Amino acid sequence: MTQPTDTSRRKFLKTGAMAVAALPLSTLIHQRDVRAMAKAEDGHAHHYVNDAADADHESYEDGQRCDNCAFWAGESDNGWGECHHPDFADVLVKDKGCCSVWAG
Repeated sequence: MTQPTDTSRRKFLKTGAMAVAALPLSTLIHQRDVRAMAKAEDGHAHHYVNDAADADHESYEDGQRCDNCAFWAGESDNGWGECHHPDFADVLVKDKGCCSVWAG
């Protein structure tokens, strides 16, 4: 007597294994060249300044900097890094910079 094969489970496991194996490849394909991105200038959006010491918006508090903001994606190029906020998606921001949408 033969055991019935569970083809749907096998198919699911094979497909799942292929998807997990493909994840590292997808990050390589979608990685942006941050060196080609423009660097944000003072006033880019949300009262952004490259030096938090120059911040003059009313919500600024001492110590608020890009590198300790929830939107900070990490340093990419010599003190400049990416910001996850949509208004800064096309530019690099300075680690010592700040804007009015800082989130802790």
